[in-house]
Amino acid sequence: MSTPSESLFYMPPEWHPHECCWMQWPTESFPTNATPSWSHFDLDKGRIAWANVANSISKFEKLLMIVNPSDLKSATKLLNSNIEILELPINDAWCRDSGAIFLLNEKNQLGGVDSDFNCWGYKENYELDDKVAKFMIDHSNSKYFKNNMVLEGGSIHVNGKGTLITTEQCLLNKNRNPNLSKDQIESNLKNYFGIDNIIWLKHGTDEGTDGHIDNVACFSNSDTILTMTCNDKNDSYYDLLSENLDILKTSKDQNGKPFNIIELEMSNKRIIPDDDEPSSYINFYIANDAIIFPIFGDKEADENAEKVIKSQFPNRQIVCLDGRDILLGGGNIHCITQQQPRSVK
Repeated sequence: MSTPSESLFYMPPEWHPHECCWMQWPTESFPTNATPSWSHFDLDKGRIAWANVANSISKFEKLLMIVNPSDLKSATKLLNSNIEILELPINDAWCRDSGAIFLLNEKNQLGGVDSDFNCWGYKENYELDDKVAKFMIDHSNSKYFKNNMVLEGGSIHVNGKGTLITTEQCLLNKNRNPNLSKDQIESNLKNYFGIDNIIWLKHGTDEGTDGHIDNVACFSNSDTILTMTCNDKNDSYYDLLSENLDILKTSKDQNGKPFNIIELEMSNKRIIPDDDEPSSYINFYIANDAIIFPIFGDKEADENAEKVIKSQFPNRQIVCLDGRDILLGGGNIHCITQQQPRSVK
């Protein structure tokens, strides 16, 4: 089978118009013991938070929710009636990571990548979630591409013009693809996502995913990168995030031009008990005509982040949602969503 790049498919940017958004509903077997930071997750509060995200997105685009058959009652109770529920046995609820990554070709036809999923390095049961991507690709009638490399959607961002950004902490972690070199991983990314330029940041901020990029940096347009920063020199993340910022300031796009770098100060309020992980405003979802955006009850930081996001997406409605109960599960709004780009039927 040919690779997506050989078939002229590429991963479009997240601001490309969407056909729909995919999510997975939190299950009774939601993994809470895999890392200490996940142990404070409250399933009932989490489901309300997931529903708030889904119901908000459904006002702007179609929303498909994959639900474990035994969890239908809770889903139908909390979700808007216009949300389409699809039954499928699943382990977990992080659709960005276990779900398909959708592609387009030059004719605007839809493709989908089914990468291997091993639950962030075998942290918990994952066999059912490893089947989610193919289910999404089949349901959407996409051209199927199987990628035998372990890869989660939250570990990459693209600008749609040929540049991909990721972290060494995650993609080079030996619990993902221990037999692949950095060059081999780069080759895979180029073959499956239609890119030719890769920016490697050193660090993420979360233990559970081993440092996904979607907590620390993302593209807001093809030549602009939003990045999490820390201005407190006494904060434990100051040096790590400063190193990321230095890399970005010297990075070039696919044409050799520097990016516009927009700094987005993290919240200094720590949400997870007995854990130092910062709260990230980078972890938002770009919907049709809207930004679905996490806030953390940190008034000054929340207001600053909303101002920055509005400056980057002036033509989209900013919908602020409490992200604390999602964060306790191991991620945030971007992590629980996966966009399907609009395509030719």
